[in-house]
Amino acid sequence: MRSVIKKWPALALTAVLATSFAACSAEDGDGGETVKEDTDVTFTGDPVKVMTIAPVDTAAINTPEIVTAAEAATITINNDGGINGHKVELISCNDGNDPNTAAGCARQAAEEGVVAVVGGFTTSGTAIVPILEEAGIPFVGATAFSAEELSSKISFPLVSGAPAFAEIGARTEEDGCQSTSIVLYDVPTALKAVDLINIGIASAGGEKGTHIKVPTTTTNFSAVAKAAGESECAILGLPNDQIAALAAAGKAQGEDTRYYAVQGALNQKVIQDSNGAMEGAVSAVNFVPASDPVWDDAKAASSEIDWSYPYVQNTWAAYQVLVQVTADLDEVTSATVLDALGRASGIDAGGLMSPVDFTKEFPVPGLNRVFNTNVQFVRAKGTDIESVSDFEDITPLFGG
Repeated sequence: MRSVIKKWPALALTAVLATSFAACSAEDGDGGETVKEDTDVTFTGDPVKVMTIAPVDTAAINTPEIVTAAEAATITINNDGGINGHKVELISCNDGNDPNTAAGCARQAAEEGVVAVVGGFTTSGTAIVPILEEAGIPFVGATAFSAEELSSKISFPLVSGAPAFAEIGARTEEDGCQSTSIVLYDVPTALKAVDLINIGIASAGGEKGTHIKVPTTTTNFSAVAKAAGESECAILGLPNDQIAALAAAGKAQGEDTRYYAVQGALNQKVIQDSNGAMEGAVSAVNFVPASDPVWDDAKAASSEIDWSYPYVQNTWAAYQVLVQVTADLDEVTSATVLDALGRASGIDAGGLMSPVDFTKEFPVPGLNRVFNTNVQFVRAKGTDIESVSDFEDITPLFGG
């Protein structure tokens, strides 16, 4: 039986920074095509501009597939007549994985009069959100790493962010794990993620997990796999390549570890690169798995993309949310979109996620903009990711 988490560490809201963003980096696709613009469509209103912010061609994080997803989404919307007859013009801004460049993207959004920043991926929400807030521009599908994204009235994340860390911790205990390792990069913010995971484990009546600190320069994961193998279960929060290398090393050494992955760390690249070592691995997600037919429209829009990446999914879903909330707007501006978002409930991005209510904030100070409190557990099976639970509301875990 879970106990309610009575207190939430104030610093925990940035826990995702050290783990999920590394795990979610998208890469170039393996070829394929993206939908073409239908030049025969007639629009009845003036064009409206949107922006998607994502790092491309940087030394650390590269998410070109997110840009492709935004392009595919806007073309698909326009081929269906746009937003209430307005053609959607996409501005993709490369934040360079740099706060100063990211702030420049936000200033460009304000200067060009975009009606919303939609989806994307950034670790620089602290630099972006205040500028958007001053300009009154909503951030639909915010990455939800920074304190600002998790508290600002212009921020509308579609992911659970920090609370999902506690949920995956609780899951290990509920699955009967007698001992658990928590494998994260050896960086200061990882300590907050460990706290979150251990809170979840404790809420389900378990003992704290063992924190395995991985140097960021690690290339040989044999020792890490051996250390993780000393526990029955291991929660992994590393980049794709490192997770695959760790799991493969563990398999080669005969380790019999059950793997769990933080939100975003279980995708098809990890499964394929681990050569079967991630079979049965479990994670918690906010979106329906990419193998579900509900993603057929996205796949039809672009076959270049691995739609199992959570922030690729988030970007496509954010564009569906934008269409959903603007359906009845006579005038499409940043002010009217922001107002419509603030009044919207039952938003499910066309069935891609459990319905969310943007009128009700999360009952934890500092995490108040967590709207999507419903997660489901998924598992690696063969080369696919399958659902192994219904969507579950994590709010009761926090006393809500």
